[in-house]
Amino acid sequence: MICDLTDREKTAEVVAAHSPSVTIHAAALTNVDDCENFPDNADLQNRAATANLVAALPKGSRLLFISTDQVYPDEVGLHKEGTEAPVNQYGKSKLEGELEALGHGNAIAVRTNLFGPSLTEGRQSLSDFIIQNLSSAAPTTLFRDVLFSPLHFDTLAACLWKLAMSDYTGVCNLGSREGLTKAEFGLAVAAHKRLSLQNVRIGNSTDQPGRARRPLDLRMDVTRAEEILELQLPSALEEIGKL
Repeated sequence: MICDLTDREKTAEVVAAHSPSVTIHAAALTNVDDCENFPDNADLQNRAATANLVAALPKGSRLLFISTDQVYPDEVGLHKEGTEAPVNQYGKSKLEGELEALGHGNAIAVRTNLFGPSLTEGRQSLSDFIIQNLSSAAPTTLFRDVLFSPLHFDTLAACLWKLAMSDYTGVCNLGSREGLTKAEFGLAVAAHKRLSLQNVRIGNSTDQPGRARRPLDLRMDVTRAEEILELQLPSALEEIGKL
């Protein structure tokens, strides 16, 4: 059933029809530049929509809010929970969404960064972009100055279900155990898929004009998630092997 979460009455109607015991809220406006250019819409999609959902959910039901590593400051990682200071409207609106979600009580806000084959028409993941560009020998710039801790979709889904079944409430980082630069990520994807690097250039994200400000180091400390899940999360290179 399709529902516009920014419509409070429709959200209440749909939730009442299903009475969920577990809800994973992944809907969001994630385009960083769009959020910066249209902050009211970012607030509507990322905070207000979450508030509408929380108001409609059965009391005591479980809520997982999918948040982002962009809630962290433009400082050197690894970033720990409790050190939030977003530098752009996307991060700010998602942090506000976290607060709305946690107001439900039985909720977790999961800060993550993910990749894998996109299931959304017209929307590429980072790995999709790299594979498509390198497969077609299109000129591609990989950023050496951006670091992150990505997880493959499959790993993320399995971990989310375990978190849903846990008793933990609050925020937690969910990412790969070892971060890497986006250039290292792209080169590793190319090696795994045996793709040519003939038109690849290594550059800096700060050389790209017109982009909203983004933190350069988004590596996360995943100790808390490992303790909750009682497992060791994989490295980013191990995750690339799942493509």
